[in-house]
Amino acid sequence: MTEQEVKTAAVNYSVFTSLRSLFRAPRRERRVFRDPARNGHLTPPFRVPRPIPADRLKGPLNLAGDTKDRLALVLMAVHAARPKQVAEILLDNLDPSTERPRIRRPNRLDHVICLDDFAQRLVKEWLAERHHLWSLRTDPHLIVSPLTALHVDRPSLGIANFSSLRDRIGINVTQLRQDRFLDEARETADPVRLMRLFGITSCTAIRYVRTAHPERFTIDPAQA
Repeated sequence: MTEQEVKTAAVNYSVFTSLRSLFRAPRRERRVFRDPARNGHLTPPFRVPRPIPADRLKGPLNLAGDTKDRLALVLMAVHAARPKQVAEILLDNLDPSTERPRIRRPNRLDHVICLDDFAQRLVKEWLAERHHLWSLRTDPHLIVSPLTALHVDRPSLGIANFSSLRDRIGINVTQLRQDRFLDEARETADPVRLMRLFGITSCTAIRYVRTAHPERFTIDPAQA
């Protein structure tokens, strides 16, 4: 069996991966002395993000609950921040004039979330509520719970705390984030805008623009 015969038989990436494993095992056991799949390579499949049906996006904010959860939902669903990023935003990371949160990212530039008017109002409402409930507490994080606000070690909110939010709105946060990327890609078709707006990499931005506008990418710009 030759390398070309292996590629011909492996019509998709998963089959090719299985064949490589199949030949690798007897080669280690010295049952065969030649592995025709060793130097072969196939491009991994391109996974197309799936948009959330429009009817599922109606009213999740009304189901979110209190001000804290509504703010967290807006940061994740509208501004595409990850749950861990939302949980770790510090009060010191808020711009004092615009109250835009700054997300710290190891080994990368910080990403500033450009809040819309509605999100800015939610931030103001939550800060007032937070001060009213825990004015004497010094937890440095923007989003706190009754447990973390009173904890002596001042920890960040665990992302498991967002599980109840996910259950109430009935949509996974990752799905919301992907849907937001797709929505913006449909509107702008501009990967640079996606990179600036959401702080994502060029490869991720191009992937979503390509998904939203496949007719514009007869050649993948990431591979050109």
